[in-house]
This record gives sequence, C-alpha cells and structure tokens, in this order.
Amino acid sequence: MPKPAAAPPEPSPLICLWPERLLFVGRLGEVAPHRHAATVLLVALQGEVRVRLSAERSWRQAQTALVPAGCMHALDLRGGITAVYYNDPHRPFHPAMSARDAREPAFELPGGAALRQALQDLHEAPAQGGAALEQVLADSLGRYSPSPLLDARVEATIRLMQADLGENLPLAALAEASTLSPSRLQHLFQDQTGVPLRRFRIWIRFRRALERIAAGASLTTAAFDAGFASSTHFSHAFKAMFGVSPASVLAGASAPLILARP
Repeated sequence: MPKPAAAPPEPSPLICLWPERLLFVGRLGEVAPHRHAATVLLVALQGEVRVRLSAERSWRQAQTALVPAGCMHALDLRGGITAVYYNDPHRPFHPAMSARDAREPAFELPGGAALRQALQDLHEAPAQGGAALEQVLADSLGRYSPSPLLDARVEATIRLMQADLGENLPLAALAEASTLSPSRLQHLFQDQTGVPLRRFRIWIRFRRALERIAAGASLTTAAFDAGFASSTHFSHAFKAMFGVSPASVLAGASAPLILARP
C-alpha cells in the first residue's frame, strides 16, 4: 500500500511590522504574567488561547481574545500556533481596540473564523496575505477610526521619543520641551494614550529593535541601536513586556521571518 502523504512542514514563525502595528504568528507556549503598551488581539490558529488576568485565579479559554493596554495577564498558548496582533495606542485603531474604550478584556470576538483563516493564509504566504488580513480585521473589529485626537504636547512628546531613542532624553527634558511639568506630562500622556510614558518609550524601542533585526542586525546590536543600555537590560524589559525571553522568540532554530510592511 502506498504510504500516506507526509504533512507539509509547519511555516516558520512570522513577525510583520507596520508603522503603528505589529503581528506575531507562531508558537509561544506558557507566557509569564506581563503587561503590554498596546492593545492586543489573540487569535488561536490551533486549539484555544488560555488567558488568566491578574485579578482572577481561574483561566479563561477562547479562540479569540482582546487584552487592553496595561492589563496584567498570563497566557497558556501550548495548544498550538497563535497570532498576536498589537495596535499602538496613539494611532488609528479599530473601534474594538481603542486604548480608551477597550478597558476590559473581551473574548470570542465576532468574525473569529474569518480572522483565523486570514491569519493562517498570511502565515503560509507572508508576501501575499496582508491585504486580505486588513479586510478581515476591518470586518471583524470595525473599520479604522480616525487617529485619536491627542493633545499636541503628547503628539510632540511621542515624536521626540521616536527620534531620540539613542540619546534617552530624561523625563525633565521631555517635560521642558512640552512646556509641562514632569508630573503633568506623565498624567496627560497616560490619560491620552492609556499607557504610562515610560512603558510607551520601551515599546517603541522594541519596535525599533525589530526593525533593525529585519534589516540584518544581530540581537545585541539591535538592542543597543534602539537605546537599551545592555543586552541584559533588553532581555529584562522584553520579558516584562511580552512574558517570554527574547532568545525564545527571536533567536535559534525557531527564529521568525520578520517583514517590515509599509
């Protein structure tokens, strides 16, 4: 009897970078308690995602989950491949992912089957699946709202931090540039974006590091270029933000394909 056809090889992990969004597709396993500086959409491409919020003892199981920025949570993603989609809190967002409206986690979002299919297609053919994913995200989560109407001083602070990752301007200098006191700037920034200023700066540093890795830099070089004081600093901050070590995601045999998208 002929042997059954071998199963096709599993696609490599994938990271897609957009100007204000980030997508990871792959295996993550158990993820320690952590909090993001972006609203996060989890979609199980195999099995289910298990989420435990810091204020709860039990796990919640679902095929899709939305975790707001700043929400401490742990994940059990041992069920298989998972897509994790991050949306920066200060840029255009799907209505369901608003940094100011999505204060509570949500589970089993509408359109979950179409989301899973579009993400699977993107994982299997990264160069071709982006447009379909955009359409499905819009159908499931709502078409992009306009950019949040941020205070001009918050916008200016964000631009300054994005341009100044290597110099690491202190809070006092950022406050002086915004004509606010340090405490007032911190309060206004969190009120407008939903996340603390310091955590947001670390988030944009991670994005810069991923852009450098996509351009061919080593993990250590990318960390320094993005403004981290050392590879140890980068590793500790990465674990606090994502719940896993950078080496487990970005290095070794399971290193992802990283695509920077326009």
